[in-house]
Amino acid sequence: MVKIVLGDTMRILITGASSGIGYKLGKELIKKGHTVYLTTHTDKELVTLKAKLLEERLDALSFKMDITTKDINLVDKLKIDCLINNASIGIGGSILDMSIKHLKENYDVNIFSSFKLIQKVYKNMLKDKINGKIFIISSLSYYINLPFLGCYTSSKASISTLTKTLQKEIKYLDNNIKISLIELGAYKTGFNDVMIDNKEKYQNKNKLFNYNKITKLQKKFFKKIESSNYKPLINKLIRNIESKNSKKIIKKPKILSIFTKIYLLFH
Repeated sequence: MVKIVLGDTMRILITGASSGIGYKLGKELIKKGHTVYLTTHTDKELVTLKAKLLEERLDALSFKMDITTKDINLVDKLKIDCLINNASIGIGGSILDMSIKHLKENYDVNIFSSFKLIQKVYKNMLKDKINGKIFIISSLSYYINLPFLGCYTSSKASISTLTKTLQKEIKYLDNNIKISLIELGAYKTGFNDVMIDNKEKYQNKNKLFNYNKITKLQKKFFKKIESSNYKPLINKLIRNIESKNSKKIIKKPKILSIFTKIYLLFH
C-alpha cells in the first residue's frame, strides 16, 4: 500500500464543490499544494465554479459529475488518495404532502448514488494499492427530527448509520483505507434557504399544510442557529485529511453538537 503521511501532497476529490463548504474546503486544500478535483451537479454550476477558480487564481481540475448518471464512471479514470463525499440535495415539506417521486430523488442523490460512488472509490483504492481516506458528510439535524425537513434529515440519518456500519465492516479487510463520518450543524451556505424556499414545488396538489407560515418559522429558526464561521470547521477537516489517523466521527460546530446532546436528553 502507498503510505500517506502528514505533509504529503494528496489527490483529493470533492463532490458537490460548486459552492459552500465543498468549495471552501477545496480552496484551502489547493493553497496547501494538494491536487484537488472539484465536481458539480450541473453544467451551469460548472461554469460558475470555473469563473470563481479563475478569479481567485486557483489551480484545480473541475468537471461536472452528476453521480446519479453515468458521470459517476469518471471516477474510474482518476487515482484518488482522498474522497470528500459532499454531494447532497435537500427537499422540504411534510411527509404527508410530499410527492414520493421527490422523496426517491432525495434518497437517490444522498444515499444510493453516494454509496455507489463510495464503493467505486474504495475498490479503486484497493486496486491501485492506495492507503486512502474517505470522508462522508452527514448532518447533526437528523438527531432532532426537524418538522417539514424529514425527507432530508432521514436521508442524513441513513448516511450516518450506513457509514458507522461500514466502519465496523472494513475491520475485517486487510487494508488501511480509513473512513470518517462528518456530522455538520447548520452553516450559512444558502443550502437551507433553498430547501426551505422550494418546499411547495415538491408537494402533491392537495396540500394539508400552510407552507407560508411554516417557511417564516423555519427561516427564524435557522437564522438563530446557522454559523457563518467556517474557519474552525475547515481547519479541523484539513487536519484530519492530512493526518495519519483521522477521527472516525467529526462533529462541528461544537456548540451545535452540545445542543444536540442536551436536546436528546429531554426529547
